[in-house]
Amino acid sequence: MDKKTTRHPTLPRFGEPVPGEGGHLCGIMRGHIVGDAREPDYALISAPVPAIILPWGEYGKDVPGATSLTDGLRNTAAMLAANCPPAQHIAKLVVDGHNDYYLGARAEFWAARANVPELFDKAFHWTSTQPSRNHAFVQGFEDGDSIWGCKGNDYRVRAFRRIPLYHFDA
Repeated sequence: MDKKTTRHPTLPRFGEPVPGEGGHLCGIMRGHIVGDAREPDYALISAPVPAIILPWGEYGKDVPGATSLTDGLRNTAAMLAANCPPAQHIAKLVVDGHNDYYLGARAEFWAARANVPELFDKAFHWTSTQPSRNHAFVQGFEDGDSIWGCKGNDYRVRAFRRIPLYHFDA
């Protein structure tokens, strides 16, 4: 191989750590549409840190920008602007030198539940998707339920990050 050629890691199996990338592979997600452009498809990575139990926060208040079913990164930015406890906690997280973690959206948690339920506590976990002023979705890892949870209730919080798929060799 030419010395100037850069090799990227091969995508591991679901549930395996992605070396140097701050976690385990949980899913493959389609890039989001922003304006007229589609972002790159990405590998969904779960941080290898224990869940913390917190309220979602902002009960009775709408958090503008935290309604996407698929884009947890943007939802979490909105939550952070509103001082929601899960977003504040995740904003402080650094693993393998990475500090770009976020609270997954509902569909990102669906992917994690479908692919790697063994990596999560058998309990409900907050998502960053808010369907109303009083509720946000929670994802169960015991029976797979995805339901509305009262924002004032305490549920588990787990962090995700994303890596563009072009980072990996085929």
